[in-house]
Parts: sequence; structure tokens; C-alpha cells
Amino acid sequence: MPKSIPISVRLSDDDVAFLASYEVQGARTPSDKLREILKTARERERGAQDVSSCEDLLRQMARPGEKKLRQLQRETGVRSDLVLKLYERLPEMLAELIAAAPGPGGEENELRRFEADLSAELFSLIEEVFDLGLTSPSRTYDPELMDNRLTPILEIAKILDQRRQSET
Repeated sequence: MPKSIPISVRLSDDDVAFLASYEVQGARTPSDKLREILKTARERERGAQDVSSCEDLLRQMARPGEKKLRQLQRETGVRSDLVLKLYERLPEMLAELIAAAPGPGGEENELRRFEADLSAELFSLIEEVFDLGLTSPSRTYDPELMDNRLTPILEIAKILDQRRQSET
């Protein structure tokens, strides 16, 4: 086991109150909680290097909000497939942006692959969002949301399609 080194830290009243209220499974004392906070920071630092670890970290960060949302949805009987889809897909996309980005010394083909991977994920999400517009009312909190939001996008798509057809 690594050697433990005692340190002394001065904390503000707000920080002490936060530490006292901070809940971590298995951590009861301020020392246990600080060790857990350091462990989390270390994992976050390492996670930025690996797409899978980064995605896990982002999902972990989003989980409290998603849990609260799902509880409210159960209580109200109202559901949004759009919001749930974002909780599902955005951590994947952000992890790719954070951990898979090519760095200095990379080559042009790495940039192209990075862009291709991101665009595949983005367009897949766009297709899934468009699927939500197939039903009326839409599977969102606001039943008219998809109709209202998709109308200008469909107009843009129509103009793009007309431009592409005129170029051929």
C-alpha cells in the first residue's frame, strides 16, 4: 500500500459545509471524502485521454440530472423521447470530441477520420430526431415541438435538394 502523507488544509465555511453534505458511498469522514474527490479528479484527468473512459465519466456526470428527470416523468406521466435521446447520445459525441481529437504531430488523414466519425454520430442523431417527427403528436413534452422545429429545417433541406439537383 502506498505511503500516506498527512497534510493540513484551510477551508472556508462554505467548503466545510459542502464537504459535510457531500455524499460518497463508503466515505464518512472528511479525509475519506477528500480522497474520493481526488480520485474522481484523477479519473477525470485520465478519462480525457480515452474515449470509453471519457464517455463513462460524462454519463456519470449527467446521471443525477437524468435520474431527477425520469422521476418527474414518472410522477407526471409525461415523457420526452427527445430529451432521453440526448442523455443517451450526447455523452458519446462529447467523449469523441474530448478524447479522440487529433493533436499536434497528427496527419491530415487523422483529421478526416475524426471529422467522419463525428459526422456519422451527428447525422445518426439527426435521423433519430427526425424519426420523432413521424408521429403526431410528437413524443415530446410539447406535442407540437417537432412540427414547429422541423418546419424551417425541412425548408432548408428542400432548398439544398433543389440546389443539388440543379448542379447535376
